[in-house]
Amino acid sequence: MSEPVPDPVSLTYVESEKLADVEAAGGDFKELKNGSVEVVSEIDDQAQLAETEALEARLASGEATDAEYKVRTSHDVAVKVLSTRDDIDLPILTFRMFFLGLGFSAFGAVLAQLYYFKPQTLNVSQGFLLIMTFFGGKAMERIIPRWGPLKWLNPGPFNIKEHGCIIIMSSTAAGSATAIQVISVQELFYNNTMNAGIAIFTLLASQLIGYAFAGMLQEALVYPSVTFWPGTIVPANMFQALHFDGGLGSKRTKLFWAVFTGIFCWEIFPQWIFPMLTGVSIFCMIDHTSPVIRNIFGGASNNEGMGLLALCFDWNLIGSGNLYTPLWTQININIGILFTYILMTSVYYGNIWHGKTFPFMSQDLFNATGSPYNQSLILTDGKFDPVKYEQVGPAFFSATNALGLITQNLAMGATTVHVFLFYWPEIKPFIMGMNPWSKYKHVVHDEHFEKMKRYERVPRWWFVSLLVVAFAMAQATDYTGHSHFTWWQSIIILALSLFFTAIYSTTSAILGFSDFAGGLNGFYQVIVSYMAPGDPVANMYGALYGGQPTVQGINLLSDLKLGQYLKIPPKVNFLVQIMGCIVGALLNYIIMLSVISKQRPALLSVAGTRLWSGQNAQSYNSNAIAWGALGKEMFRAGSTYQWVPAALGLGCLLPLPGYFLHRKYPKNQIFRNFNTGIITQYACYLSVGINTSVNTATAIGIFSQFFLRVKYPRWFTKYNYIVAGALDGGTQVISFILNLAVFGAVGNAHLFPQWWGNDFNYSADRCALPE
Repeated sequence: MSEPVPDPVSLTYVESEKLADVEAAGGDFKELKNGSVEVVSEIDDQAQLAETEALEARLASGEATDAEYKVRTSHDVAVKVLSTRDDIDLPILTFRMFFLGLGFSAFGAVLAQLYYFKPQTLNVSQGFLLIMTFFGGKAMERIIPRWGPLKWLNPGPFNIKEHGCIIIMSSTAAGSATAIQVISVQELFYNNTMNAGIAIFTLLASQLIGYAFAGMLQEALVYPSVTFWPGTIVPANMFQALHFDGGLGSKRTKLFWAVFTGIFCWEIFPQWIFPMLTGVSIFCMIDHTSPVIRNIFGGASNNEGMGLLALCFDWNLIGSGNLYTPLWTQININIGILFTYILMTSVYYGNIWHGKTFPFMSQDLFNATGSPYNQSLILTDGKFDPVKYEQVGPAFFSATNALGLITQNLAMGATTVHVFLFYWPEIKPFIMGMNPWSKYKHVVHDEHFEKMKRYERVPRWWFVSLLVVAFAMAQATDYTGHSHFTWWQSIIILALSLFFTAIYSTTSAILGFSDFAGGLNGFYQVIVSYMAPGDPVANMYGALYGGQPTVQGINLLSDLKLGQYLKIPPKVNFLVQIMGCIVGALLNYIIMLSVISKQRPALLSVAGTRLWSGQNAQSYNSNAIAWGALGKEMFRAGSTYQWVPAALGLGCLLPLPGYFLHRKYPKNQIFRNFNTGIITQYACYLSVGINTSVNTATAIGIFSQFFLRVKYPRWFTKYNYIVAGALDGGTQVISFILNLAVFGAVGNAHLFPQWWGNDFNYSADRCALPE
């Protein structure tokens, strides 16, 4: 698992003109003219599957050796942690699947949209939905009688495929679509009330484009074992533990519920009673007043500091990512975080970009004196006014925010080149598939995919047709919705979006690395600032159609992989994803209209109320003004932040030394796994948010992915991922309850009484409050 390279038994690429050479070679490795090594083995898929099933039986019974339990590669994760079992006779399109799927889709979409307009935003997580729908399905199984015609309502035990379809549908819907931000900003700040049909089709178009991208990429990034999607292993393992382990009496199920209950109870303390547990910093306990101490060692409050040497005991902040993210990915992340400590302190205390004039950490725009920049003063009829700009003066970022923009662009360039240099075999099927006259043949050897061959695939032309329809919808709504975004601009942005969807889907599928959304939006906003200068509305649409398809495409590819692990027929998977997308879009829009019509004054005010806030819409609008209106003034050659766009080109050069060293020393793991894209993405990672979880998460990652995986492979294979799911599930359920009951998500907030571990005079870690 620590080696993100193709496995001999998981992925085969063969060019049709070399088939005769393959047979003659007898299945050996073959070096091609371009210097890459491709596997050209002739594998009996059924024999391989039989061997894997025999291994799974030994692993389940405890008869396997420690060597057989050991997880080294992505293929090992796919067949040792997860079962290839497929009960083909299980009913899927049942009443309770549609009832629970549509019900929880509506539940998730409504809550996500309500929370978008709340002072405290809450995401409806997949782990929370997985647990709640399991209880719902089991309740329907036991309550609904099975005699007579009621058998249609209750066809038997609630099964893994029904459950998987419910989660795929509901998690697709359970979010506030990016298009809602565009629509709500136009409604609130530009008095542009969209026609209902235009608004809904804008929502659908922006998301369905991402789904079309996912369908076009699935042959390359879903079917093979090497693209194992680390983030999907945890929910897949939870599904199999809940449905395959023989009920509540199995060891894995008992461990799951024990850990779930324990973390459920524990999280009440760091989240409500004892907030200092979110960040224990000895330095802050010694000195409550020093801003230097706060900036470097504090970090338990938003935009407080870097959290150097702090410890976190709040799983809500730590998360399970380090329990399933490959070790080399974590090593690259940690190298990047080490750079963060050096670079952030250097640019601020070195007063680069006038850093000391502004806060240490902030995402706002400022004027030359350090006061917030009044963006409305530079607009006339919603567009940039150069005369007013001359009167108001230039805008500035905080130094660490500017550094973050530079490192994000460095990461985009480096990641793009790194993927083509090191993972060309993974994306080659997609690239070659774009040419309908290509003679290229793509062969996949994967046990999960072998089981899926009995089900009819979704034809590629379905996804191409979906892309054409969604693009037509986007064009129609762009012009009728007064987006100021033209057809040729849309084509360029969507072409870039497809390219970066392929790039970042590859890193997500192989490395578990997908922390890129902020940089991606910023990239499109810079591009559109040159395509449509001085136009914030066009800038919002450019970011929408650039970033949303990539985010949506990666989420949907992940769900397609989950469907393969759970053996959900592809056409059923297609159906539930489309249903979730439609339900989510409709309810997002209806709830948005209701809230805006009744709470407009609160949403437009800076402070909002205890129940309603327009902070998300205001932030989205501010970014659009900053990038759309001030893009050229802030980023052109000779300007203060000229290195922000230039960093994209410089980033393309970063992977080259490592690649040449890898070619010279191909057996050296360091050169093969050193990833400058990930390192630079995390080289200013701590410039925003709560940062005390980094050290604890790093320690947990090393303990899990190195110590347990190598020293205790039996325990790791059986229990590591189920523990990760239990920790996330229990945390998310209690977080949801606390947000509803005491944090003011749907009513008044009820803070725990002040005491030493919850002192309102300081940040949560007892550092001085952020300025």
